Amino acid sequence: MKTNRFMKTRGATLNKNIFSAALLLILAACDPQGAGQPVAGAANELGSGIILENMDTSVRPGDDFFSYVNGGWVAKTEIPADKGRFGTFDLLRDASQDDVKVIIEESASGDFAKGTDEQKVGDLYRSYMDTATRDARGLQPLAAELKRIDAVSSRDELTAYFADAMKRNLSAPMSFGQGEDVKDPTRYIIYVGQSGLGLPDREYYLKEDETSAEIRTKYVEHIEKMFALAGLPDGGAAAKAIMALETRLAKENMTKEQSRKYAENYTEIALQDLGGLMPNFDWQGYLDVGGLTGLELDGLGFFETDYMKALDGIIVDTDLDTWKTYLYWGVLNAAATKLTAALDAQNFEFYGKTLSGTEEQRPQWRRAVDTVNGTLGEVVGKVYVKRHFPPEAKERMLELVGNLVRAYEKSIKELDWMSEDTKAEALDKLSKFTPKIGYPDEWRDYSAVDIE
Repeated sequence: MKTNRFMKTRGATLNKNIFSAALLLILAACDPQGAGQPVAGAANELGSGIILENMDTSVRPGDDFFSYVNGGWVAKTEIPADKGRFGTFDLLRDASQDDVKVIIEESASGDFAKGTDEQKVGDLYRSYMDTATRDARGLQPLAAELKRIDAVSSRDELTAYFADAMKRNLSAPMSFGQGEDVKDPTRYIIYVGQSGLGLPDREYYLKEDETSAEIRTKYVEHIEKMFALAGLPDGGAAAKAIMALETRLAKENMTKEQSRKYAENYTEIALQDLGGLMPNFDWQGYLDVGGLTGLELDGLGFFETDYMKALDGIIVDTDLDTWKTYLYWGVLNAAATKLTAALDAQNFEFYGKTLSGTEEQRPQWRRAVDTVNGTLGEVVGKVYVKRHFPPEAKERMLELVGNLVRAYEKSIKELDWMSEDTKAEALDKLSKFTPKIGYPDEWRDYSAVDIE
């Protein structure tokens, strides 16, 4: 199928730019023969890159340029029932999944030695596809985590759990992560910020229109159903308590407009001064459990200091049982798609149908491939590149990028409008460009990962 570089969503159409030339080069490089043979399909048919039948020339480009360029494609394209949006990226993603599926299923059906890449990939894929075993085990895979939550007996232990949860991608009302210092790009810093909502953002909790109110009602119903399916007690009361706490957190969240003012919002607070931001919060315990103490940090970076101040009070005046219920939900919600078929279906009913407008759930094998990729991405990648991206293809791309860099260097040196000092800075920046093509020079080590 030939497509322009855009995406169609249910109820909206969004422009999506792609570097067409780079895409074609990547597709060509992925020729499994590695011999520069023509690649069949959409990329080989693009020609000039302009697909006339996807345009709507009845529209004046000065009135609606998007419809002029993409109107034909939008009119004739139907979004698949298992998608909330559809466009070029989705086509490429599905094609890539088809290739990866072959590799994963061969790993799953083969007899590979324990600890090999293929064994890990195959066993993880089989475990996802084995719905009968997942149904039989029920909530057992979460038992240890729920027990840890039950054991929380103080606010200091609660904040320590927040840090541990974030390390393992579980829900907590605050998050941390590493990034470049907004005011000094030569250094990295640990950022701490708002997090922990079950709905996409604060507006879902606070907007008063009919649609938002209906979503909130369905969200509470969804939590109650999930608790019932999981065999957890008092789902109705739990759902109301969770919604009340999340709404309180949402009210303190920055608006989207406020959050865009990065430089204005950003502040770094020295470790010894964190108590002034959240006087009731056990920062030392949080840093210790979060694995941040040994990083020789001078301070932490914040964008949402008002939220953090408010959270300090919310932690104090919200009883531990409510926090535990909230954390129970965070664990259940995060794992829902990997547990029983009933929990998986209910999760899709709300997050897929209600929030995204997706009519049908994607085939189980596609979801299994996503899970394997998300968990063992580089392991799958190693097997994938053996078949689809031979070393000579990477060398061709590195040579091409090298030629581009040399062309840029020549162009910069010959510019007559740029001062010599500026040229020197531009050339210095260009010299630090590091191409990353296909796969890393050193793969991540998964030898400690044990999958059965």
